[in-house]
Amino acid sequence: MADFLVALSAFDARRGWEPLGHASLFAFLVADLGLSTSSTYWRQSAARLLHDFPELEPHLRQGRLCLTTMAELAKVLTEENSAAVLPRFLGISSREAKEIVAELQPREVPPLRSVVTSTA
Repeated sequence: MADFLVALSAFDARRGWEPLGHASLFAFLVADLGLSTSSTYWRQSAARLLHDFPELEPHLRQGRLCLTTMAELAKVLTEENSAAVLPRFLGISSREAKEIVAELQPREVPPLRSVVTSTA
């Protein structure tokens, strides 16, 4: 998987999908490789993360990062926070990664609406 993601990262960086008639890497992976949309999302996220952070490759090869965890990591990893954030994602499940993302990117809970009903 690591070899595929490294190659996919380079393929995307040079826009190799464009001469093949695709509008995006996502379209190429779905149409030409026959991947599901969820598999495509995970692979595209991981490949782009590897492009931006090549230092992740050894962690991927050693099994300390998996495909789905990398997709979650891609949502929160920046140059500024990599020293603090990356170690939290090593060797964990995708469920645990989702919890860390939720912690790092909290969302406001939408207000509850009261439903008024007729008492007649």
